Amino acid sequence: ITDAIRWVLGEQSAKSLRGAKMEDIIFAGSDSRKPLNVAEVTITLDNEDQFLPLDYQEVSITRRVYRSGESEFFINKQPCRLKDIVDLLMDSGLGKEAFSIIGQGRVEEILSSKPEERRTIFEEAAGVLKYKIRKKKAENKLAETQENLHRVSDILHELEQQLEPLKMQASIAKDYLEKRDELERFEVALMVHDIEQLHQQWTSLKQLLAQHQNEEIQLSSTLQKEEAEIEQLRDHITALDESIDGLQQVLLVASEELEKLEGKKEVLKERKKNAAQYKKQLEDTISSLSEKKERLELTLKHEKEQLAQLKKTVSTIQAELKEKQASLSAYDANVEEKIEQLKSDYIELVHEQASLKNERSHLQTLLEKLQAKQIALAEENRKYLDERKYLEEQYAKLDQKRQQMEKTLQEKETLLQQKTNEVAAMKADLEKKESMLYQAYQYLQQTKSRKEMLEEMQQDYAGFFQGV
Repeated sequence: ITDAIRWVLGEQSAKSLRGAKMEDIIFAGSDSRKPLNVAEVTITLDNEDQFLPLDYQEVSITRRVYRSGESEFFINKQPCRLKDIVDLLMDSGLGKEAFSIIGQGRVEEILSSKPEERRTIFEEAAGVLKYKIRKKKAENKLAETQENLHRVSDILHELEQQLEPLKMQASIAKDYLEKRDELERFEVALMVHDIEQLHQQWTSLKQLLAQHQNEEIQLSSTLQKEEAEIEQLRDHITALDESIDGLQQVLLVASEELEKLEGKKEVLKERKKNAAQYKKQLEDTISSLSEKKERLELTLKHEKEQLAQLKKTVSTIQAELKEKQASLSAYDANVEEKIEQLKSDYIELVHEQASLKNERSHLQTLLEKLQAKQIALAEENRKYLDERKYLEEQYAKLDQKRQQMEKTLQEKETLLQQKTNEVAAMKADLEKKESMLYQAYQYLQQTKSRKEMLEEMQQDYAGFFQGV
């Protein structure tokens, strides 16, 4: 508990708390409890008599340390510094060096200490130590201020030596900035002029390219129309070829049918000829039989029945022959009529074929003209494409040149910005040095005035008694 009170009141020595390092005060764990990562102590002091310079009836001081080595301090739960706690408890008898808590060996150390060391103890007990510490701090600040005054004098002397060179450098820098600004203005104007010319060339080339693109679109449209017409003519020629092929097929079928009918006609003619020959043979036979009848009527009576039967047969054959002749005549008339009709159809087909051939020849001529026109258009399109390629190459070169100019302009702008920044930095540095020079000059004037005043006071023996 005593070590905890000493620690919360500001003890910084781990050895004074019987440890090797400050983290040793954190609970390291036991068999039944796990170790902790933080240690915290809070002490509450009664301040009803306002002994401590705080407007609270109770003052709570808290100190907290983590295993990482980080420390936190609180006064009435408000974060503060260790110095604030030390200053609060100074001369109160409650600090880390307070005599209300004396450790082992401390009594012997006090008794065996030197008189100067005992004086510190008595000053702490008497409440004088706080003022001595303040006095020491004031003396340190005074010495530091004196040192700063010496440094200011050195800086002032150095700045006085640098004043004339700085003025010359400032004049040179000012002339340089003016000349550089003028040069940059000229360079920017020249680049703007070049960019405007390039932009005009680029605009004219762009317009020319747009015009050629419009012409290309028109030529492409005309070419597409011509190709569509050629395709239609090709389709028409194909349809005509198909019609001619169909008519030729019909003509071939009609020719075959005509040949068949001619064959049938020849067969019928042959049959008619055979029938005539057969009729003649029959007539010859009848004549022969009649002669035989006359010769045999007397001698061959027993053959009358056979002759009668033969006559009957001849009559039947004659009737059949007449019927065949009538049928053959009708068939011949029908065949002749069909032959005439086929001949008429054949002639019409021949005429139509000739007409189709003429139309095909006309379409072929038109197709050749269109193909020649297409070749001319292709040649013109090729020339246009060559011209367009040339213009695109020129445009690419101009665009590349424009990009190079823009890049150069960008680099110039970057360089200009860099130089502007350098000039601004130089101006700022110059202004800073001028300000320092002005401050040093003011301080020099003040010092001179003070020196003159002190010299006057020394001459007048100011501050001394009149007897002196």
